[in-house]
Amino acid sequence: MNVKEALQVLESAAASGSEDIKSIFSSDYQNLMKTIMKSAPNLAWEKVKNAKEAAVDYTIDKTEVLNKCVHEHPWYYIGGAAFISVGIGFLLGRSMK
Repeated sequence: MNVKEALQVLESAAASGSEDIKSIFSSDYQNLMKTIMKSAPNLAWEKVKNAKEAAVDYTIDKTEVLNKCVHEHPWYYIGGAAFISVGIGFLLGRSMK
């Protein structure tokens, strides 16, 4: 008997309206739902932990690269910060009039 035949047998048994079969299926379904609901929060929590660890690792890697670049070329970053500050100051001073 293959899976298709087994499903046909189950479908015909369910269609016959037997209360015993319906109660067996409903109780099995309830057990399955309880099992899934018990394990779902743990799975979600593990995924959140993994995502947090990946984000922290990524941030640390990028800050180390940025720190190295700033130490190698400090005047580029000082000039960029000054340029942005002058631009924001100009825009804010212009809107005050």
